[in-house]
Amino acid sequence: MSVTPQAFHFHLQQLAATEKYLIAYSGGVDSHVLLHLCSQLKNAPSGFEQSFSAVYIDHGLSSNAKKWGFHCQHICFELDIPLTIIEVDARPKNGQSPEASARTARYQAFSQLLDENECLLTAQHLDDQAETLLLQLLRGSGTKGLSAMPRVKPFSKGLICRPILDYRKQDILDYARQHQLDWIEDESNAEERFDRNYLRHKILPLLEKRWPAVQENFSKSAEVLAESQMLLDEMAHSDIQHLFFTNANGVIEHDKLLLEPTFQLLVLSQKVSQSQKGANHCHHHELARLNNLLRYWINLNKLPMPSKKILEQIVHSVIQAREDAMPLVSWRRDSFSCEVRRYRNKLYLLVASSTIQPLQEQQLIEGQEIDLNVNNGSVKLIPADTTLPNQGFEREKLLSKKLIIGYRKGGERYRRTAKEQSHTLKHWFQEQGIPPWEREQMPLVFWGDELIQVGNYVISDIVSDTVNDTQKNKSADNSLVIHWQRMKNK
Repeated sequence: MSVTPQAFHFHLQQLAATEKYLIAYSGGVDSHVLLHLCSQLKNAPSGFEQSFSAVYIDHGLSSNAKKWGFHCQHICFELDIPLTIIEVDARPKNGQSPEASARTARYQAFSQLLDENECLLTAQHLDDQAETLLLQLLRGSGTKGLSAMPRVKPFSKGLICRPILDYRKQDILDYARQHQLDWIEDESNAEERFDRNYLRHKILPLLEKRWPAVQENFSKSAEVLAESQMLLDEMAHSDIQHLFFTNANGVIEHDKLLLEPTFQLLVLSQKVSQSQKGANHCHHHELARLNNLLRYWINLNKLPMPSKKILEQIVHSVIQAREDAMPLVSWRRDSFSCEVRRYRNKLYLLVASSTIQPLQEQQLIEGQEIDLNVNNGSVKLIPADTTLPNQGFEREKLLSKKLIIGYRKGGERYRRTAKEQSHTLKHWFQEQGIPPWEREQMPLVFWGDELIQVGNYVISDIVSDTVNDTQKNKSADNSLVIHWQRMKNK
């Protein structure tokens, strides 16, 4: 299939007709051809109203990265397309492959740069699609992974589009040579220690000798699997709506599922299997439906997909655990350590936290912020919101004693009012339904020797009572809130 500006224009308008396009430009032949095609549209006699700009990501992994950046600047200047250069730290973190680390850093930079109504254009082609499908097969991926790369999908504030995905690598090279383009050859593309390069240089050429249409056929399979995944997602979306937990403020918490209706999917399948012929088929159908729902839930929370074995453990060891158990199933992928836990009537999907180290008690002073250990956020004193005055403390009284921040050691007690007997903090945690794994992470606030707040929960009125009805008309400057700013996924 020949690459032409006319065909490219048609594909681009069909896939992503938007106001602005941001071209991911590395200087390699694929992205250079994409850049050149965009410049042809920009300078076409018929006119092209949409605007183009480009971005070069300096991963810092090659000694040639800066030189490549200068090359990209020169080419974009010649084509009259504005270029932004962004430096990222793409060094692999624990458990990450170099390819995954570079990709994560690159797309994070793209997402921060992309504006509303803007489309990111990337230069993946048919050969890339075949490599992706093979990689996913070798990793044991399901339909979602085997769907490979879509031509267009939502990304950040806008879209990501792959307008040359239907072209072969040879088609792109032919265009580059025809137009005498000057592109960069990244030395790492020849290193067969990288999985994708090994497939590209060793495996796919052998497959093409036997089956010349292997690239096109892989692409067709990926499209069929993408359609199947769309139907599975629609089913899971319908199934999961009544399973989400809604908190006291009416906010749906998508990282929590109600246990009972989730468990009923399995109970129903077991009842059906005992009363009908084809029992095993019915049971496996419902189990597959539950697995599909769990995959959808995990993907919805933007966490990496667990293996089939881990998914089975979630069903049997967490969902079907005895009522008083607090089971845990975990998995790791790239830099993520993920967990599914169960407590009381809910399932929790979490990014695993590091163990909280004992924090030396620190005094909280107005105007200062205390950073907590292990990325557990920070605590600070802020003026009370005048629309919610009863969530604050009367300023002068609160500051009359030292405010000390610490963590749970065991045996803590508190008094709801000055006249009441004390209660155990453990009992309060149980009353509030705070999961055990969260309790050790919640900072405790002491007013002198009195425990008055846990995390963002005020548990004592002993500080001359919290701001009451007679104080509601006072300025917010007269009342303060002790605020714990939690880290994401905590």
